[in-house]
Amino acid sequence: MSEQKAQQIVLDRHEALYEMMAKLVAGVIDIEHLKTEAKKNRVTIQITRGEKVWLTGDPLPTPEELMKNATPLGKLFFTKVDSKYFIFTTSNNTTIAVTSQIANLIVYPNWLVFWPWFGVLLVLFVNYKMLNKQLSPIQSAIESATQISQGNLKHRIQTHPANDLGKLTNGLNIMAENLEELFASKNELLLSVSHELRSPMARMKVLLALLNNDQTVSKLNHEINKMDAIVEQLLESERLRDTHKVLNLEPYYFPNVISDIINSFDGIDNLTLEGSIPEIVIDIDLGRFKFLVRNLIENALTHSTDSSRVLIACKKSSNQLTISVRDFGSGMDEQFLSKVFEPFSQVENVNNRSNKGVGLGLFLCKRIALAHAGDLSVKSELGKGSEFTFSLPITT
Repeated sequence: MSEQKAQQIVLDRHEALYEMMAKLVAGVIDIEHLKTEAKKNRVTIQITRGEKVWLTGDPLPTPEELMKNATPLGKLFFTKVDSKYFIFTTSNNTTIAVTSQIANLIVYPNWLVFWPWFGVLLVLFVNYKMLNKQLSPIQSAIESATQISQGNLKHRIQTHPANDLGKLTNGLNIMAENLEELFASKNELLLSVSHELRSPMARMKVLLALLNNDQTVSKLNHEINKMDAIVEQLLESERLRDTHKVLNLEPYYFPNVISDIINSFDGIDNLTLEGSIPEIVIDIDLGRFKFLVRNLIENALTHSTDSSRVLIACKKSSNQLTISVRDFGSGMDEQFLSKVFEPFSQVENVNNRSNKGVGLGLFLCKRIALAHAGDLSVKSELGKGSEFTFSLPITT
């Protein structure tokens, strides 16, 4: 039992214990009677009266030593000396002290009650550290795979354990490097081809200008212009890889900008502006900003019938401007939404081939939005239409 429990037992019985001990020291001390009582109760008794000491066993601490750290319990005192427990009392210049070998075996310090819990916590802590060390490479591998899946091919795992998990983490780094090189090569190829195509297309335009302007020449001019637009979009996508570094940001009064864009669709009756236009000044690259919003409107008109509306809404919050373009056309299946902003996306409900698109418009719009530190998102439901939302951070 604990010290606290032992003290409580003594305190509960201190009156009876005191009377028994007082009888032993009353009058003349009978050592034989003392030894008999000690043997019967399996205790060791020591009586000290002045210089005289009576013992029933090995010597016990002196009254001064017993009193040094004693705790009063009613008429008795409870103390511990040299890892042994004693109860004692003093009466008429006589001190009687009692100890029990059995009690010393079953009573333990209060702090020992909590030691098993400390041990359990220590074991749990050590196991946690060891398990965390073992799982750290797996967590790094999961993080690396997540980063790669999100397009961050520059992410690398920095530490590698000297076991099979090290082979896994090294393998992920090698895979990321190979993918980065592959995409870099692809982009360099597209950029090189785009640059190389500009010169022959320019020459074709010059040659066509020298021919008679008949229907065939007109069609050829139209197709060359389309090809030129595709090449320009490819080059623009590469320029936007450096995000804001390529932007020519200037302050513009937003109502004027959005009005110019809507007026460029003059004569289209099903294009409707919902609500008012926030009267704020925004820092934008005007040309790219207009390209983004126009492209969203053109897509919405393309996927709408002549009788269905296309809604444009502009809203301002404390730190953000949102421009949403909503159509009520065919919409997109949920499985295609993740591919909407991919380059050359040819999902039927995203870029219908009859629209003669090549799948670069929304890809460029997304890059322009990101370059402005904003975002471009889409919500769509098959058979009910789509809504694209361009969000742009603003300062007030």
